[in-house]
Amino acid sequence: MNSSSVALLCFVAVTVAVLAVYLIVRDLSGVNKSGSGRFGGRPRLRRIPNVFDQEPARSLLGKIDQSFDRLILENGSEFTPFSAFLMIVACGLAIGGTIFVYTDLPLAGIAGMCAGMVAVLIVLHHRRKKRMQRIQEELPEMIDLLARSTHAGASLEQAIAIVGEETRGPLSYEFRRCARQLDMNMSIPAVMKSLSSRIQLIDLKILTSTLMLYRKTGGNLPANLERMADVIRDRINYRRQMRASTGAGRASAVLMTVVAPVAFVVLLVAFPEHVSNLYTDPIGNILLMIAFVLEVVGIFWVSALLRTDY
Repeated sequence: MNSSSVALLCFVAVTVAVLAVYLIVRDLSGVNKSGSGRFGGRPRLRRIPNVFDQEPARSLLGKIDQSFDRLILENGSEFTPFSAFLMIVACGLAIGGTIFVYTDLPLAGIAGMCAGMVAVLIVLHHRRKKRMQRIQEELPEMIDLLARSTHAGASLEQAIAIVGEETRGPLSYEFRRCARQLDMNMSIPAVMKSLSSRIQLIDLKILTSTLMLYRKTGGNLPANLERMADVIRDRINYRRQMRASTGAGRASAVLMTVVAPVAFVVLLVAFPEHVSNLYTDPIGNILLMIAFVLEVVGIFWVSALLRTDY
């Protein structure tokens, strides 16, 4: 590889990295760290339109775009989707460019770039999953506090504000945001609809539907909330038992999924002559494509078998 190609690759990587760092710093600078006020120390309420304000897309590209935006906004970070996209591209260019400069193989560089981008997506998905699990575990205690507050005579708006002030965690921030929206004279149905669109959990959707129905028709809200909290605790216990029962199967699936790509990348970087036929021979290209398709199909198949919707 000549020096001009290396210079061009370095220029593109540095440009994307600098732009990504600038946008990330800009996003983080919007966080209020003064600690003053009722909502001090938490991100300010932005009115920038995002995927939560949009109707579900019907086209394939629109669904992919909205899924990526949800992935970024639901993992609890302060990054905008565009900043996160540039960060993913910068990581891919850094890893892929390093492998390309080291091996002088375009296919190895492309594979390294894809691996770097996928690794960042996996980290973001893991963060979102952990955040959703924390919200799921915090939900019964939040509902109990709502029930006690309303049973003590507080209005629904006051109970939501009490839950946001007296608790800690990602769900408490969402309740503080709901309280702020209520202070802006938004209605309970609109606030609950916004909450259920930001957090895609079945239990939370049931809670928001219950609160909206109570505002319209009335009823014994504390008793209903207490029963709902008990049901959610039972669902959480069931999921924990399910994860414990399928732990060995999930570990085996992860091991079988990771071994083949890692072995291929190691051979491609350390011993390129052993796998050169896979990308120089037409039959090798077909076999490589079949292996990739079967790997993806196997991942989705095992994930579907181990998933529970209860």
